[in-house]
Amino acid sequence: MVAFYVYQRAVLGAPESVIWTHAYFEPEWQLLFNCFHSLPLLALAALIAWRTGAVGWLAFFSSMLLHSLTDLPVHHDDAHAHFLPFSSWRFESPISYWDPRHHGHVLGVLETLLILAGATALASGSRTRPWRILGIVTLVLSALFAVFAAIAWGSGQRGIDS
Repeated sequence: MVAFYVYQRAVLGAPESVIWTHAYFEPEWQLLFNCFHSLPLLALAALIAWRTGAVGWLAFFSSMLLHSLTDLPVHHDDAHAHFLPFSSWRFESPISYWDPRHHGHVLGVLETLLILAGATALASGSRTRPWRILGIVTLVLSALFAVFAAIAWGSGQRGIDS
């Protein structure tokens, strides 16, 4: 999603309103987003990684699976097709993590608090240095994203997808 946004904004020079009301919904982009949220495809990739002993890839695809499972119930009109290639059906949730018309203000705050709590726990409570560094990096990136969001979307425009 970040690559999509950077491409739309920096390369094509598209304004926010075009990115999130038009470009995001183009069939080619939707297919790409759906593949990255497909539970069967991610499960297959994780299985292959596990069977081949690729621990890093297993962690990567497992985290994508976890993201997709938690992403499924928090999208309304921008829902992904989580069951590709078997189905293009989309669950249009009554709630949204970003859209204020569907409780986005509340869910957005809860999501942010969850990220900050997890990152703080990693940064301060981990026994190993790599996990502490991951927590610190997550806190720094969260702060940078908050500044970016305030500048780019402070007028109430739609934010980046999870």
